Amino acid sequence: MMKRFQTKFLVVAASLALAACGGGGSSDTTPQLKITAVKVFGDSLADSGTFGIKFTVQSADTQIYPERVAASYGLSLCNFYTFTGTTFAPNAKPGCSNFAVGGGVINHSNPADPRGIPLQLATAGSLGAYAAGDLAVIDGGGNDAADLVGAYLKVPTDKAAAYSSLLMTLLTPTQVGTALAGGASGAASIGLSYMQALADKFYASIKANVLDKGAQQVVILNMPGITNTPRFQMVLDSIAAANGGGTAGATARAQAEALFKSWIEAFNKQLDSKFAGESKVAIVDFYTAFNEQVASPAQYGLSNVKTPACPITGVGADGLPTYTFATCTASTLSASPPAGVTGADWWKSYAFSDGFHPTPYGHQLTAQLISKTLAIKGWL
Repeated sequence: MMKRFQTKFLVVAASLALAACGGGGSSDTTPQLKITAVKVFGDSLADSGTFGIKFTVQSADTQIYPERVAASYGLSLCNFYTFTGTTFAPNAKPGCSNFAVGGGVINHSNPADPRGIPLQLATAGSLGAYAAGDLAVIDGGGNDAADLVGAYLKVPTDKAAAYSSLLMTLLTPTQVGTALAGGASGAASIGLSYMQALADKFYASIKANVLDKGAQQVVILNMPGITNTPRFQMVLDSIAAANGGGTAGATARAQAEALFKSWIEAFNKQLDSKFAGESKVAIVDFYTAFNEQVASPAQYGLSNVKTPACPITGVGADGLPTYTFATCTASTLSASPPAGVTGADWWKSYAFSDGFHPTPYGHQLTAQLISKTLAIKGWL
């Protein structure tokens, strides 16, 4: 999910996928509801092959979370879009219903680019009404949050040019101008307003293109805490260093992390409020689950929630590590455990594949969280 990091301090997040606590409580795995198709929308967390890879450790049997959800109904998925090297085209294979694209955002600058999640939703909606047995699975927002933070961190060097430009894609010039005239506190608070507007945009697109098209079962993952990811932790460490380290640096780091968390929480709260009372929608609390998993990894069978399993293959223009998913294979990892680690399966209990995407086990945990939500709704 994920790219477009605009600042040397920021990097995406995750949109990373880590969920909480095991599956549902029943040993009966027979679905209560007859689901005949699963339609998926979102970013790299949900992309099952648009770019010829999955954004995790590669292997023949790797399943990302929407594939696991589909499998619980006896269904399989394939990517609706394929990347040609220059643009995106519909997959020649018929019947593909995973519209998610790596790098997906809710607020894309180009409405004709399928990395815009609203276009994914509209494209599926244009193909016809949802059937009674269709399940829509939707994620998004992590890359948007990364873009916002990246623009915000550039304020001291570009006089808020990038930040104000992004803000005005969803807010009025008056709102933005007034906030930025208020100095540091205004610049911080307007980010919250932007995230609320982003949730409104997400809601409007889902309502128009999914609910109003007849969907009866819609699962939406809220936004995870992107500051938990290894790459974003490096960004926060850079903020501490830029403020002199020590107590002053730690304070600046904590303040930045608290601010970015408040923005994410504002998005999630707004999303909850927009869908309140809508019986056809189930919101998966990805945010809380991910926070709990990072705080108590052993409880979730995780041995490492800080270090990516894939090897670093370079350094980006932002000075942060880069990774190559195409060469990060299960067999390669099993053959080369890091120092201090033994056994071929060492990476299978890691949370992160790279700096902001989950391992296959992270996807398993996410799928279990979704399945629990589906079971509570009576949809599984």
